[in-house]
Amino acid sequence: MSLSTAMYSGLSGLNSYGEAMTVVGDNIANINTTGFKYSSVHFEDLMAQLVSTGSGPGQVGRGSRIADISTVWAQGSLDTSADDVDVAITGTGFLIVKDPLGGSVFYTRDGNFSLNKDGYLINAHGYRVQGKLIDPDTKTPTGVDVDITITQNYAAPRASSGVEMVLNLDANAEVGGTYATSISLYDRLGNLRTLTTTFTKTAANDWTVSATLDGIDITALITDQGGGGPSDMIFDNNGTMVSGGLYTLDLSGFNIGNVNLALRNTSGGSTTQYAASSVTNYASQDGYGPGFLQRISINNEGIITGHYSNGQIIPHYQLTLARFNAPGKLRREGSNLYTETQDSGVPLTGAPGTNGLGRINANALEQSNVDLGNEFVRMILYQRAFQANSRIITTTDNMMEEVLALKR
Repeated sequence: MSLSTAMYSGLSGLNSYGEAMTVVGDNIANINTTGFKYSSVHFEDLMAQLVSTGSGPGQVGRGSRIADISTVWAQGSLDTSADDVDVAITGTGFLIVKDPLGGSVFYTRDGNFSLNKDGYLINAHGYRVQGKLIDPDTKTPTGVDVDITITQNYAAPRASSGVEMVLNLDANAEVGGTYATSISLYDRLGNLRTLTTTFTKTAANDWTVSATLDGIDITALITDQGGGGPSDMIFDNNGTMVSGGLYTLDLSGFNIGNVNLALRNTSGGSTTQYAASSVTNYASQDGYGPGFLQRISINNEGIITGHYSNGQIIPHYQLTLARFNAPGKLRREGSNLYTETQDSGVPLTGAPGTNGLGRINANALEQSNVDLGNEFVRMILYQRAFQANSRIITTTDNMMEEVLALKR
């Protein structure tokens, strides 16, 4: 009976180390798999049986088996990617993707994403990345997780509502002399309109203002900011404007609306009257036309932002991350995907960098955390253990042959 038990013990060792070698092979095979986490094998002995000894009952083990194959979630190194929508996670957490056909939700550390023809942000198998829509007014994520989709639609134009100009009006100009300057405005549809403002000297330190829009006289539409006017621009003997220079243009009839025109106390300073040629030193306006999407960027908080040709930078979505109390109990589904199980617990989801979730690294991919040197060491150890257990079986077989030979 003891010989057969020894043979079964050796057989259990063969089974255990054969499975352990499979784990090592899987680790090595995935050494270049994005976001892969290697597995570690833990062994345990089998229940011992009692045997009679001179000092009383003794215990002899029945061999070994694999107690657990656990995933090691150590951080993998980050590799720079040239793709703007590739992301890596540092710390705990999983990206969330959804099967558009069956609606199944999966979790992954593989942030190798791309945009499909419909603008959906997807992984290599077409599963759609999940995130929260950013409210265009509050600039904060709102609602539940949805499929992230970046369309190629134009960014909406914005009608001009404020114009700032800083001039120098020639103090030596004759009464009746004029100076005109032009700036482009945008209407609500994004059309460019040309505003030409003309300044006429009426006294030593006094200039009036008039204007045209696309050649149409709009002087009657000019008032002082706050009502009345338009007041003349008055300068003191030092060339400093002491009154006037703040106007409102009612351009509602041109599909623009009210435009505030400021010539003093602006971002570029104030208009002066010095003994130098009349010149426009600074001019700006706050409108813009429609813009097409040029590129996408993702920051460390997972904010997906569109960069448009009209200079606008518009946040659209925020990636959602998930973490589990027992990530080692997640079910591997292949293709770098995991699904939750009863043992893993339900996911805690949130924005990157909150609630213990990891942070996002843009233009990067997390590499496998497999250490090839350690795997080779394990491979040799398992190989030697397998050989030793096979020797137990062959030796036990020889002993059994000896026992059978006693009958002859």
